Amino acid sequence: MPSSSLRSILIILRLVLGLGGFLAGVSLVRALLLYSGVEPVNVSVFLLLAVLPQAGLCFLGAGLLVLRGLRRKEFGIPLRPLFDLFWRRPGGLSPQAGFVRALFLRRGRPVRMLGWESLRLAHLGGLCLALGSLAGMTVSVAVTDLAFGWQSTLQVGAQGMHSLVSALAAPWSWLPAQWGMTPTLTQIEGSRIILKDGMQALASADLAAWWPFLCMCLLVYALLPRLVLLLGAHWMLRRVEGELAHPDLGRIVDRMRSPLLGSARMGEAPSSPLPLDGQSAPEALRASGQAQEGVGCVLLLPPELVDRIDEERLLDLTVRVCGYPAHRIIPATLDPQDVRQALDECADFDWIGGHERFVALIEAWQPPIRENLQALKLLGQEEKRGRSLVLVLCGRPSGKDWLTAPDEDSREAWNDAVARLAPLRVDIFGASS
Repeated sequence: MPSSSLRSILIILRLVLGLGGFLAGVSLVRALLLYSGVEPVNVSVFLLLAVLPQAGLCFLGAGLLVLRGLRRKEFGIPLRPLFDLFWRRPGGLSPQAGFVRALFLRRGRPVRMLGWESLRLAHLGGLCLALGSLAGMTVSVAVTDLAFGWQSTLQVGAQGMHSLVSALAAPWSWLPAQWGMTPTLTQIEGSRIILKDGMQALASADLAAWWPFLCMCLLVYALLPRLVLLLGAHWMLRRVEGELAHPDLGRIVDRMRSPLLGSARMGEAPSSPLPLDGQSAPEALRASGQAQEGVGCVLLLPPELVDRIDEERLLDLTVRVCGYPAHRIIPATLDPQDVRQALDECADFDWIGGHERFVALIEAWQPPIRENLQALKLLGQEEKRGRSLVLVLCGRPSGKDWLTAPDEDSREAWNDAVARLAPLRVDIFGASS
């Protein structure tokens, strides 16, 4: 299955980004901590290359998420026209290529899931990079003798450097000073490197006082923000996955929660011989639906089809597509105004299981227009979690039979039109004579 291939690719990407990011972080820090006893590690260069880029990327990612939350920025698939150029004829694609095309060129929850999954992969790589940097730093300090210093051509004294260090150390300034997480003014003065004077006059304690500060910078400005962003992307992905439900699954769950059969009394009914000329299936289903408290479903019927289709066939139709006989048949066109009136009529209904079920019969030989799509969006609005919408497409009348099967072109036209309403979930069935 294409989804299985995608899952395998995502697993491989997680391993590659995780391991690759960790090794890249270790390599970066080890390259910056090269020390042969002649020239100490430059603190400014370490902050500029190991801390500042990671902190900047975290800040950029957080800012984009805030803009998206404020509806100021909408993210799209990069190079969408280029993908569309390569996949202009989806009919000749393999299942895997068609699946990828649907993810990159359409909209809806699957595309949102892919977007959040991609963002989670990016933050996973960034987190492993920060973790590798911190691990490389701590291991290097533990197994090697390192000296740190700072230097600048600008007229920057020790007081200016101390102000910068104090600003960076503000998040952990509440820790006890005895822990040595921030170099003091004296240690900063004693670790300034002047090339013409060399290192001989500098104290070893001052040169080694920088490594706790650098470790805390990696932890606070690289590792923790990336961890928060990764958890946020993971939470959003799980939220979108929780909202994703296949229509067939939703219909099965609805049927299991709201059974058609019920009994008005607890005692066993007395036995009686079976009638030879018993009720037909639609009559029996309608009787059981009337005996059960609540509304099973509502059928929206085009006004021109009223009194042209036998009621028994309509009841059988609703039972086949959603499992319940129609409690009410409302004449209504697929127009926003008629749909609002129909919803107002059904506002006080006591639905079985608290789930609203609407079945709309559509003459599929009439092409869908904008008003039809607006009415469908209103009828199956996404924010109404307890509502499902089923469309039944019928073709041109044949003699006195107005409930005929639609042709393939009409079915395809309506399927494509309804697909543009994603992430709205709509079940589509074809009528049969």
